[in-house]
Amino acid sequence: MDKKLILNGLVVTKDNDNRIFRNGVVYVEDNIIKEIGPADKIDVAGLKEGAEIIDASGKIVAPGFVSLHSHLYSAVVRSIPFSGFDNADFSFISWMERFWYPMLEDRVTREQMYIGSLANMLGNIRTGITTTTDTAEGSYALPGAMDHVLQAAEESGMRCILSFETTGRISPENQELGFQENLNLIKKINPKKGRITARIGIHTTFSCPTELLVEARKKSDELGCGIMMHMADDRWHNFDATRKYGKRPTRYLEDIGFLGPDVLLFHCAYMDVWKDPQIFKAHDVKIAHNAESNAIFGFWPDMMPFLKEGVCVGFGTDGQTHSMFEIMRTSQMIHRIKYEDLELLPDSDILTMATNNGAKAVLKDKEIGSLEKGKKADLIMLADRSAVPIFEKNVENYIVSTCERADVDTVMVDGKVLLKDGEFTTVDEMEVYAKSKKEAIDLWKKNEWPLP
Repeated sequence: MDKKLILNGLVVTKDNDNRIFRNGVVYVEDNIIKEIGPADKIDVAGLKEGAEIIDASGKIVAPGFVSLHSHLYSAVVRSIPFSGFDNADFSFISWMERFWYPMLEDRVTREQMYIGSLANMLGNIRTGITTTTDTAEGSYALPGAMDHVLQAAEESGMRCILSFETTGRISPENQELGFQENLNLIKKINPKKGRITARIGIHTTFSCPTELLVEARKKSDELGCGIMMHMADDRWHNFDATRKYGKRPTRYLEDIGFLGPDVLLFHCAYMDVWKDPQIFKAHDVKIAHNAESNAIFGFWPDMMPFLKEGVCVGFGTDGQTHSMFEIMRTSQMIHRIKYEDLELLPDSDILTMATNNGAKAVLKDKEIGSLEKGKKADLIMLADRSAVPIFEKNVENYIVSTCERADVDTVMVDGKVLLKDGEFTTVDEMEVYAKSKKEAIDLWKKNEWPLP
C-alpha cells in the first residue's frame, strides 16, 4: 500500500462547507484521501508509519483544476507562422472553412495527435489541471487516431475524458468512421473504470445531421458514457439552425431528445438568454465556459443567466491556452465589465467553477473536485510568494487573483505525484517538446509556411 502524508499546508478543501485548514493534514492511501483536517484534530504520529512525508510548509494545498474542453493535439498548431486571416474579412465560420479545416484539422497525422496531446497535457499539469476532457480532431487520421491520444493520456498521468470529434462535413463514410472511433474507445476503456474514460464526441449542430445526433443520444443511453459537443461559440450556429429547422440550436436539440444530464456543451457564447437557461436547467445540461479562448476570437460569452438559473458551468482551455489562473481571471473580468458590477463572480465562486463544478459537469463529483475523505487524491500545491500573510480569509482571492502557473509546485493525480518541486517525475518534458516541435515543422511544410 502506498501512503503519503501531507503536512503543514494551508488546505483549501472546496467541500460543501468550503472548509479551509491552517496547518492542515492530508493523508492518502494509494489513490484515496483517507484523512483530512487540521493537525490538532488528527493523529499525525499514528499516520507517519510507512508513509512518505510531504512537507507543505509555505504552500497552499487545493483540489486540482478540471478543464472541460480541449483539443489536446493542438499543441502542434499553436503559434503557427501564419495567421489564417490573410486579406479576407473575418468571420469565425469563414476562418474555419478557409483555414482551420483544410490546413490544420484535415492534415494532422496520428503521430502529431499523440505528441501534441502529450505536450498539451504536460502544459495542463504545469498549471494545476489534473483532469481534462479532449475532443480530438483529425478526420483523415481515421481509423486508429484515438489509440494515439490514449497512449498520450496513459503516459501523462492525467485524469482524462477522451472523445473524437465526429463530423458530417466531409462525407457519410467519414462521419461513420468518426462515430465508430468513439464507440470503439468507449468499449475499450470505460469498463475498466480507471483514470481515463471516454465519451461520444460530436462537432456541432451545423456540421452534423439530425440522424447522427439521435444515434449519439441512443448510444450514450446504452453505454452510459455521455456526450460532448460545441454549442453556439459563433453566431453561425444560430443562423444555420434557424435556416434548417426554424428554431435555435437549444430548442432543436430539446425537440430531438438530445439533451440530458450527461451532455456537456462547449462555449455557449451566443445563446437565447431568455429561454435557454431554463431549458438547460430542466435537462441538467452542463456548460464548458472557455472565457479566454472565446475572448481571443472576439466572442463575449455571458454565463450569468445560466449561473443565475442554477446551471452547472465550469471552465475549459479549448486547447489553445494552458493557464487556468488566466482563465479564471478572464471570466471574472469580462462579466464584471459587461454588467458594470464589481461583485459578480466572487473569488470563491470562480474557484468552485474551476474545481467542483468541473467535476460535476463530467459526472465525477463523487470522485474529484474537492479534497474530502473517500475522494480520489487529485490535488495541487501552490507556492505562497505573497507580500502579505495568506490565511483562511484571503487564500481564495490569492489563488484567483495573483497565482500564476509558475507557482504550481506539486501536482498529484490518482495518488501519484506527477510534478514535484516544479519538475516532472515520470516524463521527460524537454524530450516531449522537442518531438512536438519536429512534428509542428512537418505540418508547416505541408502548408508551405515559413520555417525556422
